[in-house]
Amino acid sequence: MNHLNKNLPSTAEAVRVESSLAETYPKDSAFLLPSKNRDYGRQFFSMYQQRLAMLKPRVDREATRKWGSNTREVNGKLIQHKQKILDIVLGELCWVSGTIFSDMKHKLNILKDVEKGTDDLMPQPSKKYVDADNEAVVMIEDESGRAILHNEELLRKSHLVTGCFVGVLGIEIQAGIFEIMEIVNPAPAPQTLALADVDSSGPEEWLAFVSGLSFGKETDLDPRTLLLLQWLSGELGGEDDVAAAKKILTLVVVGNSIVENEHEENLDFTTTNNFGSKNTSKFSPESLTLFGQWLNEIVATIPAVVMPGESDPCEVCLPQQPVHRALFSQNAPYVGSKNLVTKSNPTWMQTNAGLRILACAGQNIDDICKYRVGETSLEETLDIMEQTLRWQVFVPTAPDTLYCYPYEDSDPFTLDEMPNLYVVGNQCGGGSRTVEIGSSSVKLLSVPAFKSTGEILLVNTKTLEVKSVLIE
Repeated sequence: MNHLNKNLPSTAEAVRVESSLAETYPKDSAFLLPSKNRDYGRQFFSMYQQRLAMLKPRVDREATRKWGSNTREVNGKLIQHKQKILDIVLGELCWVSGTIFSDMKHKLNILKDVEKGTDDLMPQPSKKYVDADNEAVVMIEDESGRAILHNEELLRKSHLVTGCFVGVLGIEIQAGIFEIMEIVNPAPAPQTLALADVDSSGPEEWLAFVSGLSFGKETDLDPRTLLLLQWLSGELGGEDDVAAAKKILTLVVVGNSIVENEHEENLDFTTTNNFGSKNTSKFSPESLTLFGQWLNEIVATIPAVVMPGESDPCEVCLPQQPVHRALFSQNAPYVGSKNLVTKSNPTWMQTNAGLRILACAGQNIDDICKYRVGETSLEETLDIMEQTLRWQVFVPTAPDTLYCYPYEDSDPFTLDEMPNLYVVGNQCGGGSRTVEIGSSSVKLLSVPAFKSTGEILLVNTKTLEVKSVLIE
C-alpha cells in the first residue's frame, strides 16, 4: 500500500457491479449430498470401483501409447503388457496398471484404537504418517494381488500416495518386489473452455481469495482482519489501492474462518458418557459472532462466497457441506442471495466468462504432505497440487487417510474435466503456477492462511493473472 486514507475518492466512485461468478452452471451441485437418506454404513469398495472404472482405461491408453502392448523393445527385450499384477514374471520387462497403496507406521489404525479402548472417540490424526526412520512402503495393487515398488528417487519425485491409479514400467527383481523405471499417469480429461477462447475485452474483473481468517476470542482478534475489511471496501490506502479494490467483484473465503476451542481431553472413559466432555462443542459463540459481524460488513460492500474448512463448524467428512445458515446469525437472511453464497468444500465455480474453478480448503494437500518427512515449502505445495491434477484425482487419499462420504455410484474426486483455475486454501504460503497437462493449461493458486501471513490473492477472471496483497 502506498499510504493510508489519503486522497480517497467519493463513495459514489466505489460502487461495484454484480458478482463475476455465474449463479448456475454445470457441476454447481457436484459435491452436494442429499439432506436426507445419507448412508454412512456403506463400504468404500464401490467408490474405489468407480475410480477404477474411470481411470484404468485412461491409464492403459497412455501406457500403450508410450510403451506399446507387446510391440516395443528396450535393449532387445520386448516390453510385455501384463493384465494383472499376478501375471508378472521374475526378470521380465513389463508394464502393469493398478492402484497405489502406501503402508505407513503412523497412519490411523482402527484395530489399535479398539485395543486401547479409545474407538468411541474421534481419533486424533498424526502430524506425519512417516518419519526419518520409517518411510512409506509404496505398493501397486489390483484385484489379483500387490507388488512393492522399488526406486527411491523416482518415487520421491512422483509423490505417489494411496489412491492414485497409475501405470508402471519395470522388472520384478525378486518375488513381490518390482523395480520401476517409469510411471505413467491417466490421460487428462478435457477442459470445457480454454483460456485462449475467453473474450478479454471490457473492464477488468478480479476475484479475491482469502483463507484461514481464524476468528476466535475478541481478546485474540487479529487487527489485520479489520484492515482487510477496510481495504476491500475501498476505505484504506491510496488511490492505487482504492482503484484495485473497486475491480474486485467477489470475495471467496476458502475455509478455516473459525478457530477451534482448545479443550482438555477427558481420558477417564469409565465416567465419560454421551453427555460428557467428548460432546462439548469445539466452537465458541464468540468466534461465530465476530466472524458474522465481519462478514456483515463485507456483504454490504462486495458479494462473498463462503466455503467451510477443517476448523469450521461443519462435518468432518469430505465433501463438507455448506455451513448451515443458522450459524450466520445476522447474515442468515442474505444466505442464498447474490450477496452471500455458501458453497461446499471442495466446490466447483464458474466465472461469467465461462472459466471453471475448482476450489478446496486444503485438507487434500495437507494430508498428502503427511506422507513426506519435514516441513512443506510453497514450491512443494504447488508440486503436489500439480501432481493431483496429473493423477486426475485431486483427493486421492480419501477414503484411506482422509474421511469422506462413502459414495456408491460415483467418485466426485476423480476429474472428468480439467479446471482452468485450481485453488487450494490454508497453505504455508501464497503463490501461483501455470501448468500444461495434455492440451489443457491450468493456473494453480496456493492461498495462504491469513492469520499467519496477512496475505490475500487476487485473480483476473479473464486472463487468470494473479496479484498478491499483503495486509500489515
